[in-house]
Amino acid sequence: MRNLLPASKLAAAALLCAASQLATADWTKYDAPTYGYSMLVPEGTKMTSRELGGGWGQLWGNSDGVKLYGLAKLGAKESDADIEKYAVKVIGIPASKWKMVDSGSGRGFERYRTFEAVSGDKLYFGGYGVGRQGNYLLYLETTVEDYDHHKADYRKWYDSIRVY
Repeated sequence: MRNLLPASKLAAAALLCAASQLATADWTKYDAPTYGYSMLVPEGTKMTSRELGGGWGQLWGNSDGVKLYGLAKLGAKESDADIEKYAVKVIGIPASKWKMVDSGSGRGFERYRTFEAVSGDKLYFGGYGVGRQGNYLLYLETTVEDYDHHKADYRKWYDSIRVY
């Protein structure tokens, strides 16, 4: 009789392998001139755009289960509180549950805030802020486990973000 892994362990192993592929992927620079930003994405990631209403536009892509989001509202600069309120609406996790990782200016941002937010086994990591052309919310969705195992790779993605 063969010793087989239970289906739940096989599914967990497959999920872990798929999610960790973001960390081992070759990165390529993705420019979004219409939205005024650039960032690294795993090579071969197809980015799709859509209008969200209220002046916000979104580009998003999926690389082996890791979802990347880039939202922009060009024009008048909003307060951090207003951008955060919109981010809470989009992500669905109250700001009181977010961990603020960093804040400051640079990479084209006049001001930014970096956050992590967890809901169940999902982790959201990214930032929001204001640049010369308007307002930005850029984040990714992954699993807590994958984020913990590949934090440096996720930080590389985040550090690659530029607004112009």
